[in-house]
Amino acid sequence: MSGLVGYIGDRKAAPVILDVLSRLEYRGYDSSGIAALSGDSLKVHRTLGRPAKLAEKLKVKETPGNAGIGHTRWASHGKPSIRNAHPLTGGKTAVVHNGILEGADEIKKTLIKEGAVFRSETDTEVIPHLIDRRWRGSLLETVLACINELKGGLTCAIISSRDPDAIVIVKKGNPVVVGFGDGEYIAASDATAIAPYTDRMVFLEDGEIAVLSHEGVRIYDFEGKAVEREPEKISWNPIMAEKRGYRHFFLKEIVESPRAVRDTIASCLPARSEKVTPEDFAFPCKLPEYFKRALFLGGGLSYSAAMLAQWLFESMAGIPTSRRASSEVYYSIGVVEKETLYVAISQSGETLDTLEAARYILDLGGRVLAITNNASSELARIADYAFITQAGPEISIASSKTFSTAVTALTLLAFHIGRLTGHLTGEEQQKIVDELLTLPDKMETATNQDEHISRIANKFSHHRSFFFVGRSFHYPVAFYAAFLMKQVANVHAEGLVAGEIKHGPIGLVEQGTPIMFFANQEAIKNRIFNDMDELRARGARIIATGFAGSEGTPMHCEHFIEVPKTSDYLAPLLAIVPAQLFIYYVALYNRKDIDHPRNMAKSVTV
Repeated sequence: MSGLVGYIGDRKAAPVILDVLSRLEYRGYDSSGIAALSGDSLKVHRTLGRPAKLAEKLKVKETPGNAGIGHTRWASHGKPSIRNAHPLTGGKTAVVHNGILEGADEIKKTLIKEGAVFRSETDTEVIPHLIDRRWRGSLLETVLACINELKGGLTCAIISSRDPDAIVIVKKGNPVVVGFGDGEYIAASDATAIAPYTDRMVFLEDGEIAVLSHEGVRIYDFEGKAVEREPEKISWNPIMAEKRGYRHFFLKEIVESPRAVRDTIASCLPARSEKVTPEDFAFPCKLPEYFKRALFLGGGLSYSAAMLAQWLFESMAGIPTSRRASSEVYYSIGVVEKETLYVAISQSGETLDTLEAARYILDLGGRVLAITNNASSELARIADYAFITQAGPEISIASSKTFSTAVTALTLLAFHIGRLTGHLTGEEQQKIVDELLTLPDKMETATNQDEHISRIANKFSHHRSFFFVGRSFHYPVAFYAAFLMKQVANVHAEGLVAGEIKHGPIGLVEQGTPIMFFANQEAIKNRIFNDMDELRARGARIIATGFAGSEGTPMHCEHFIEVPKTSDYLAPLLAIVPAQLFIYYVALYNRKDIDHPRNMAKSVTV
């Protein structure tokens, strides 16, 4: 987590750095800071809270210089405070850092013996002190001399008033991209943050160092050998990241989900006026011809997608499937099989647990397919195969359209394998193709119910605990919705399998308990009706989603949210939309900071 930026060029550095930090604050906003160089003068300003607060502070404090670094922090070592905010300094050196150092305490003890005075509780502060005390004549030479002493996550930007025409960017662990502008060079944690300045970028690999100066950019490995890298052109339009009149990015991105899903489906199926058949389907990356099993892994909301993928894959492809939380892969998978396809899901492609899990599997000889929204991400680069979803930039910390496109990609994968194995009949394949092509329009219909959903949310917004319930394909949707409610509205929620409620959770159901039930699954609707009646008999207030025209569903709930009818395989994608809108409005009525939920960051890179 956390976001860093470094800038050197012809214009004043501080305004550029603040602008980029405002686009990076989704990565963390416990504190923020900036350090700028003007000749041999190093100026540092830090504050608690967001970059906007830092900008207010800098209005009354002159920050000269056309080279500098900045940071917006999600606290990992040391509580949120000004003294723990980055940039951290030692002598004439300033550093902004993403990652967690290993063995920092031992280095700190050595530096204290040498006379260094530490002022923060962070592991990061050892970096500037070490550089300042091991000076070798230039910033690059000094960093190269120190690099082997610094273990663990070490993505950072470093400046020194001893070498004012250089910003050194180190990549080890967390992502960093270097942009090539017109007479200026800029590095940041995310390509979208610097897209307004340039579309020519280099994504640094682990073990690389970039030196930004007024003369250009030079890249080296950790041994000091020059690395030749040509900038690539990034096509994302920064205008896509603007709110466009929406009150929050989260709402805007929910509304954008149908377009994102349509574009992701178009990766495999052409949209045209004449009949589209299963023979027109083309999966966007070549997979191994033969495998017996599949294992899906993800962290956070991507784990919910992995859960749903397991249901879809076994139903559509007929292959034994399992799932793991990415953070547990190292501890729970002792055997990696060549006959298993390992599918790593990460919207950002930079989630550390998922990257480490993928590397672990690759090191043991496994084959990894990445499902990600970021073609330039580390996960996409290290995986054997990659399916890039088409959500475009997602700014709100909570995952909405990127979750929907990940689920879409996993559905397309299951369909693809179901065709190869022959588990899906020709008739079933044609029905799914027809439904896939109409799905985005049906999602759009679901998003148009926001006023109805807003009124329902208003009635329940005072509750401090919710249940989300589903069966079969909709249990993962319930799990996702509960996760999202905790994230966005800071309200306790649980996602439950309907058939398991009677084994314990029903003890928590009392008069007025709010439960959202995902009932849009025709094949088991009678069982779902029984589930809802059992809960209502114990005082629960049921909000149900269901297919339009479904007989009986409104009779078994207090509030009904209808969505267009589709295949049971695709029904979860329509259930997701009302859940997202309901949670958005609960958070809105509770005056939550929706795009920047408490204690959260977009990409978990520690």
